[in-house]
Formats: sequence, structure tokens, C-alpha cells
Amino acid sequence: MRALLRRIYTVPVFIGLGLPIFFMARVRLFRRFARFLARLDARIVLWMLGGRAHGSPQGLAEEWNRLMPAPRSRYPVLESDDRTAYVEIRIHCPLRGTGNAEACWNAMEFDRALLRSIGGQLVVMESQSNSGKDHCRLAIRRGGDDISGLEAAHPKWLSP
Repeated sequence: MRALLRRIYTVPVFIGLGLPIFFMARVRLFRRFARFLARLDARIVLWMLGGRAHGSPQGLAEEWNRLMPAPRSRYPVLESDDRTAYVEIRIHCPLRGTGNAEACWNAMEFDRALLRSIGGQLVVMESQSNSGKDHCRLAIRRGGDDISGLEAAHPKWLSP
């Protein structure tokens, strides 16, 4: 079963399965359920691929990239220092241009759950939902590190 899931874990399948989450993330009544489904998806990915804890932001970013669907070149690690790694998501987001960065926060529970499981945390600095760009830019730090100095796409990214 894991081998089959690994073979079909690609961007089109990922987006197709994620569409209900993106839709529900936009509707106040369904936001909690959207986050639940995103965490469930993260658990499936972790079961399928395993998640390895890392102590450095660079290691966390590389592991996050490994846990994303093929082709992983759509999730490049751009740069890192002792505190923060910067990555991008270069796929067409269903929330692009909606102006709804809070829906982005809800839908990105998948990524937050993956990073929590490997000892990290993330902040979306630029969201396709409200930036006008064709990619999202994220900052990754170790779990528990201060994130208050990061520029966020929505205030919820900086709240615990």
C-alpha cells in the first residue's frame, strides 16, 4: 500500500485531494474540519514516507521538501542561516488571488503538521492568496524558536 501511495503522490493528485480542504478553509463553518483533514493528510504522508527530526533550519527545510509531492523541484529551499530557512511553493494555489490569507492559514495546517512532527514550525511570509505572485514564500524555524520578527502574510501566522 505504501509503495502505491508513494508512486501516486504527485502535485496533481495532491492538489486534487486538497481541493476540498481549500474550499472548506474559505467557509467559516468548515474551517475546523479543513484543518482536521489537513492534519489527517499529513499523518498519511508521514506514515507513507516517515519523518526525520532535524535540529537545523536547513535540515528542517530539506526534510519538508522531501515530504512534499513530486516533483519536489516545486518546493525549493532558497537560503538558510542559523535561525531560518526560506522556501517557496511554486504550484498554482486554489486560493490564488482570493485575498483570503486566513483561508491560506487554515489550509496550510498540512505543512504546519508536517513541520511540527519533525521539530519545526513555519510562517507563510507571502501567500498567493493576497500577494499577487505565482508562488508562496515560507520561513522555517525550529519548534519553539521566536517567530515574532518574521513578516507574515496574515497575523494568525505569528500567533501560537
